[in-house]
This record gives sequence, structure tokens and C-alpha cells, in this order.
Amino acid sequence: MPELSVRHLTQTLGSTRILDDVDFTVADGTFTTLLGPSGCGKTTSLMAIAGFHTPDGGTIHHGDRVLFDAAAGHDLPAERRALGVVFQSYALFPHMTVGQNVAYPLRLRRAGKQEIQHRVRTVLELVELADRADAHPHQLSGGQQQRVALARALSHAPTALLLDEPFSNLDAKLRERARDWLTDLQRDLGITTVFVTHDQTEALAMSDQILVMHQGRIVRAGTPSDVYHHPGTRFVAEFLGRCNFLTGTARKAAGGGWQLDVPGLPGTVPFRADAPPGDETVTLAVRPEALVIAGPEAGNGAESAGEPAGRPAKITHETFLGDRYLYSLAVGQVALTALTPHRLGEGDVHVTVTEDAASVIVD
Repeated sequence: MPELSVRHLTQTLGSTRILDDVDFTVADGTFTTLLGPSGCGKTTSLMAIAGFHTPDGGTIHHGDRVLFDAAAGHDLPAERRALGVVFQSYALFPHMTVGQNVAYPLRLRRAGKQEIQHRVRTVLELVELADRADAHPHQLSGGQQQRVALARALSHAPTALLLDEPFSNLDAKLRERARDWLTDLQRDLGITTVFVTHDQTEALAMSDQILVMHQGRIVRAGTPSDVYHHPGTRFVAEFLGRCNFLTGTARKAAGGGWQLDVPGLPGTVPFRADAPPGDETVTLAVRPEALVIAGPEAGNGAESAGEPAGRPAKITHETFLGDRYLYSLAVGQVALTALTPHRLGEGDVHVTVTEDAASVIVD
């Protein structure tokens, strides 16, 4: 299956730039997520690929096929793009059975009766709903309806799959199961996939590549690990979960590397930088789980690893999250947030920020 190439898509509505030079590639057989808040342009980008929306400028290629070229006036109709689309609302026909819904794209393409029967049976087995072919949508659970929508998208053997927040109507536990199931299915099929969501957990768990969008632009692209640990900007750091921000003056460390002097924070914070920041103001992003905590019953303390005990800190608030604990800490005059797998004991703790934990960001 060919790669999907989106180049310099633009779209303006009045004075608002809905798409602002959106440019990315989805490699053959991989899973790419467009992640961002409502109104950032992610669904508009997906619908442009699907052929349901016409941008003002740019190009869309799928392998050697030109799906859209604004300059050349070429806009291939959606039904000729050979793409499978799953909508947020599922858009199932209520008067049709499951089998009839799945068969609909094949009938539009005038497939033969035997081919339709074979493909419907095949994809329903793929989504584990072969025994519900005669049921109507209202007789199915939300998760089953979502799988019918996916089966319909796969029925005509698309060369790529486009999904617009397909789990938004499911409860939390069902979302988790559907996420794992879809990830396994996509990898088994090896189908090029573009997924739209505002849920950072889904994006991190499912993707080969994440494209973070904000105000019509892609502001960060990379693997889930890279985007999470090296967000690059404050917006990306905050959108992808909790984060501590430390702002201060950077200076060269005696043994190499860099250190940050943060007003009100005892000691200095070590960090790495590709380019020398010089004696200037720098902001570091530090994930709460990256803080090393030592103290009463901490369980992940720096002292046990043979490292310095770190800065003394007072616990100001504790929140139980089920599988971990969230702590608000006062370190000198600076407030930090920490995540630990174990409950901290009574009394003060010590906090260490390691060089690998801190990432330079720009506002």
C-alpha cells in the first residue's frame, strides 16, 4: 500500500486561517495521529484527504495517484479515492441490517452479488460480528456499532483508512478495549491509517507518528516518545499531559553540559541542549513522573541509586489516582508536581531533577 503525502494545505474562512500550510507524510502501513484541541484543523485535514472538503491550496498524493492539486484544478471525487472512512457518529443507516450497511460501499461500486457476500462475510469475521449480520444498528452496543462502521470502511479493500474520533461515543473502559483492538487490527492488515483525536492517551498508545496541531498548523511531529519527552513548545508540553516548567538563566556547567539557575529554587538544574543557549533565559519542561523522589517510603529514591539526595521539599497536597499518586511539592519557593507509583510517607522528601528529565522548550 502506498504512502500518503499531504503538501502545503491551506484553507481560509473569512479572516480565519483554518489550515495553515499543513504538510506531512504517512509512511506505507503506518499509523499517524492528528492530535489537538477542538477547532485546530485536524478533522478539516482528514476530510480534505477523504475528499469531503476542498482546501484553497496544496496537494494530496496517495502513492503515484493525485487526489488533490489546487494549482492544477484537480479534485478527485471521494468515491474514487479508494479510501475507507469512519466518522465520529458512525453514520450507520438505521433501516439497514449490519450486513446491508457493510455491503453499501460495494453496491455503490456495482460489485457482483457473490463478491458482496464474500466481502461482507470476510470483514464481519474480521471485526468479530459475523453472528450479527441480520441485526439492526439499534440492537447493537456502542462498541459493536463502531466495529460495524469500521467493517463498512474496510469492505471495499481501501488503500488507506481515515478515522475521525471513532471512540468518542464510548465509555472509558470500552474506549480502552476498542483502542487495543483497533491497533492490533491495523497492524495485522498493514493498512496506512490516519487517526484524528483530542485524547493524548489514545495518540500515545496507538501511533507510529503523532502530528500535534494548533490553530491550523502542525506544531510538532514525531514518534510518541519523542513528542512526549521533547515537546519543543509550552503548548505541546501542556497538551500532552502534566508538566513542570522551570525558567531561569542558563550557564555552562563545570564538567560539561548546561545548568539552569531558577529563582527561588535551591541549587541548579542540569539539562542538555543541541545548541548552546548562552547566558540567557531558558525554560525547561519536566514531566512529573521524571522527578526522582527520595524520602520516607518513597520507593524510587535517588539515595538508593547512589545519587545525591536532592533538594528538600514539603508535600503540600496528595491526590490518589488509582495506579499512582499525584503530589504538589514546595521546593524552596518553587511549586512542583510529582507522580509516584507508591504513596510517600509522612515528613519531608527530597527531589532531584536529572539531566535527562529536562527538555528545553520555547514559548
